Amino acid sequence: MKKSTKRFLIVVLACVAIVILFFVVSDCILTSKLENYLKNSLPKTVQVDYKDLLVSTRKGEITLTNASVVKKGENTDITYLQLSVDTLLIEDVSYWDYFFNDKISIDNVFVKHPKVIYKYNDQANFKASSMAKSSTFDLDVDVERFSIKQGNAQVFEVETDSLLFKVDNVALQLEQINLSEKTLRNKMPIAFKSHQLSFDTLFYQLNQFDDLEIESSKLYDKKITFQGLKLYTKYPKQQFSELLDKERDHFDVKLEAINIDDYDFGFHQDSTFYFKAQTTNFEIPKVSIYRDKLVEDDLTIKPLYSEMLRDLNFNLMLKEVFVNNASIEYYERTKVENHGGKISFSDFNATLKNVGNTYDTTKKTQIDVTSMFMKNAPMKANWVFDVNDASDAFTFNAAIDNLSANAINVFSEPNLKVRFQGDMLKTLFTVTGNKHTSRVDLKTKYKNFDIIALRKDGKRKNKLLSDVLNIFVSKNSDDATNQFRLGYKENVERDKTKSVFNFLWLNVRAGLLDAMTNGVKEQ
Repeated sequence: MKKSTKRFLIVVLACVAIVILFFVVSDCILTSKLENYLKNSLPKTVQVDYKDLLVSTRKGEITLTNASVVKKGENTDITYLQLSVDTLLIEDVSYWDYFFNDKISIDNVFVKHPKVIYKYNDQANFKASSMAKSSTFDLDVDVERFSIKQGNAQVFEVETDSLLFKVDNVALQLEQINLSEKTLRNKMPIAFKSHQLSFDTLFYQLNQFDDLEIESSKLYDKKITFQGLKLYTKYPKQQFSELLDKERDHFDVKLEAINIDDYDFGFHQDSTFYFKAQTTNFEIPKVSIYRDKLVEDDLTIKPLYSEMLRDLNFNLMLKEVFVNNASIEYYERTKVENHGGKISFSDFNATLKNVGNTYDTTKKTQIDVTSMFMKNAPMKANWVFDVNDASDAFTFNAAIDNLSANAINVFSEPNLKVRFQGDMLKTLFTVTGNKHTSRVDLKTKYKNFDIIALRKDGKRKNKLLSDVLNIFVSKNSDDATNQFRLGYKENVERDKTKSVFNFLWLNVRAGLLDAMTNGVKEQ
């Protein structure tokens, strides 16, 4: 071998050895610095443990395995946060950007099987939020991809240790993420271009009485799906009534799915949160609502839906909402001696347009409904209002066909001590009103109609009262096939302590009473 060749090989080997030694030493130095930081530079209330910390300066990688973080209170021994991960992998850190562009650029951050247990405290979280806003952050961090797999989280109330929130098997992926002093000043503290999120078995305590559960969900850039939703009151009906100081609905709501397409969300001019979607589908809702009227009345003012939308603290824009094949049952108890009566809607389908609080006055909110009322009476309804109208003016139209009077006895007998007989062949009505008063125009065709007042036991007939009532009510609308009786009432006053459906019922009742007692026949 020639001396020149030999010298060249020695130089090459020496350079390779120097490079390898550089990386080995760099790995050791960086590992030592990170270990020292995690051990000595964190607040005393934070404890970090891990099995292995591996650094590869050649690859630009940092790997942390079997790591855990415990955060305790400043002045208490309570553990507020427990975090563990099987693997934390940071890949392809750009040294060039760090040394020459004063920024941190990372190709990928991957977190495998994180587990979070958090103790929620109102005051502590307020202080932490205030401190976070006042602290400075002088780094500019770009991450091409951030992902979590098999994540789990639980949140408990610190004083009672009751479960507030739980979610399993979280998978999250964010792309083109930026974190900087500028983004931290925003309502959304990080910026990202796209997102994907899925999870299983979500539980959330809505309030002291009601809980929400979701079997699974997937959120992509343009579509959200929720499967197996349950919204329910956690207490049995009797126990629930005993806990209340004012009346409140007992819920049991189930949906097979909610599908939201072409959605977007964020903060408008970094101020007001917004959510908008082109189409939202509620699939096969089953709704059961029970109200015990023996509990003291809730006399708070109930806003109409237009006001509720107008006063939302965020911007909502749902172009079309579809309720598909729902069933609704409403139970109301007014007498001590029974369990109440029921009103039901089956095969309930609805289309809602322009649901939100950002549409201009040319786009009114419109609701169209088809359903079977009390299992045997086809019903159609149309409801229109302008969310921008502070008077909450609205128009409600409905038509009900072939309603057997016997069908409504499941509600009227236990609650009103009244039994009806006969057939309401067709009833049409229009209610026009605002938040204060309304007018009803109604026409109805019926036959063999009879009112039977019941005694206190709800079974035996009160003959005297029944005879008196039927003196004032026409038994038939008319013998002619197409003859209707007309009913009309102005200035129907709304009871603002009750729902909008009570307002509609007051109008229908007034229209029917006028049609059956004083109403003229349709010409």
